[in-house]
Formats: sequence, C-alpha cells, structure tokens
Amino acid sequence: MKDPKNKSKGKIGENIASNYLRLRGFKIIEKNFKFGRSGEIDIICVKDNYLIFVEVKLRESILKGMPEDSITEIKKERIYNCAKYFVFKHPEFADYNFRFDFIGITKGKTLFKKFSIKHLENVFSFDEF
Repeated sequence: MKDPKNKSKGKIGENIASNYLRLRGFKIIEKNFKFGRSGEIDIICVKDNYLIFVEVKLRESILKGMPEDSITEIKKERIYNCAKYFVFKHPEFADYNFRFDFIGITKGKTLFKKFSIKHLENVFSFDEF
C-alpha cells in the first residue's frame, strides 16, 4: 500500500507537470491511466501528431538521487505495457507517433524558485510498438 504522503506528493508533481505541459502546447488526454495492478502512466498527452506517455517524479531533495534515476528497466516495461493497453482501448490514437517522456521536478532552494522542472523527451523507446 502506498504511503499517503507519497501519494499526495505524487499528485502535486503531476499537477505541476500538467500545467508545465499545457503552457507548452500539449493537450492532456488522461492522467493516472492504470493497467490493472501492473502499471500506471502519470500523464498521457498529444502534441504535433505524437501521443506522449509521461512519467513524473517529484523529489524534495537530490540526496536520494536525481528524479530521472527513478526510471528503471522494470518501470520502463510497466509504462510500455500500460501504453500498449491505452492504444488498444483508444484506437483513435493508433496512427499517432509514440513517445515516452520524463518530467523530473525538484524543490527549489529559494522562496522565489519553488520548483525546478526538467523535461526529457523520448527517454526510451520500444521498436516493436
């Protein structure tokens, strides 16, 4: 079972990432898309004929590593399976190009810079998609 503190922190990170994406012209299609118990995609969005699956990680400090360090092979596999299921359920997106992005958010060090956002595009791919 997830720690409630981590769950609320995750929601904060996803809201920051969603706002960031919207301001850059992305259209959010769905948030927290689940594939049974085997995976979840934080944000699914579209831009320029791309269907983009976004993993979001908020870290309060980098003492435990950078947010992007959280993308493990197991996490990639779960995101990939979830993405395949999403396209199966939504065939209207089958003709889109697919991309897997990552948004890492760390807390800022000053009152005026509350968060630092790092958007990495196409962080991994699956040729067989």
